[in-house]
Amino acid sequence: MDFLHTACPAKLNLALSVGAPDPETGMHPIASWMVALQLTDQLNVARGEGDENQFDIAFADAQRKVDWPVQDDLVVRAHRLMEDEVGRRMVVSVQLRKHIPAGAGLGGGSSDAAGMLVALDQLFKLHAGRDGLIDLAMQLGSDVAFGVCAMLGETSSLVTGLGETVEPLAITEPIHLMLAFPEFGSPTGQVYTAFDRGGDSGEADVQRVCALAQQQPINSDQLFNDLAEPACHVQPALREAQSHLAKVIQRPVHITGSGSTLFVICADADEAQRLAEQAGDEAGLIALATRTVAPVH
Repeated sequence: MDFLHTACPAKLNLALSVGAPDPETGMHPIASWMVALQLTDQLNVARGEGDENQFDIAFADAQRKVDWPVQDDLVVRAHRLMEDEVGRRMVVSVQLRKHIPAGAGLGGGSSDAAGMLVALDQLFKLHAGRDGLIDLAMQLGSDVAFGVCAMLGETSSLVTGLGETVEPLAITEPIHLMLAFPEFGSPTGQVYTAFDRGGDSGEADVQRVCALAQQQPINSDQLFNDLAEPACHVQPALREAQSHLAKVIQRPVHITGSGSTLFVICADADEAQRLAEQAGDEAGLIALATRTVAPVH
């Protein structure tokens, strides 16, 4: 195998409980029901010829520009990390086309990094295994481990600890969603700072997350996100967008992770498409219909 195409899925937090930060590291333990979506970035990785790596990283929408140095992209960092891990060069030619909005709480960069780890493992026959890939993933970011597991077929999971513990959660039927994207991002670090200032966090509530996942079909009114209120505090326009969209479509509107993506649980694909069109026409938001990815057994 000299070439691999990988679809790197967006992740959505259907439920997110956040614990108090560790006093030594400042890291926050979580309990989250994460699902992979059919909204994906497209990653092509080929074994390279010669001595130089080639990275072609761009948004699929030509109007959006990658405004960070290529060497800082998580795909490049994942490749560098894997080379350091195995102790040898692995020359590659990479093309990444990003469809997942950056800074939207959908884990696009993390998923891309996961895709690179999985692709290198397969192309170069490294046999790192699930646990080995998770160990590497955690050196890149807390959402990368879920991305690895999603690409290995675990597309609905209970994610706990600092993101390193990923356990499958069964979905009986696909979950249809409408996603809406405000024109601004939400700074994760500031959101966690606002969360800490709330001062009432204890341990991440694993049981509450699991109880929600057991109630399928999913009850939209029972979804929760401990970072939603801090995100709205940091970015007041997010609260305004959420309230306005809820008024327009007459449905509960949720925030994923630290924002800024808004999402709505829908009955089926037709409703998701109809609400996406309504969000665009009446709320002035970029929106799309999507669904969860079926797990691979």
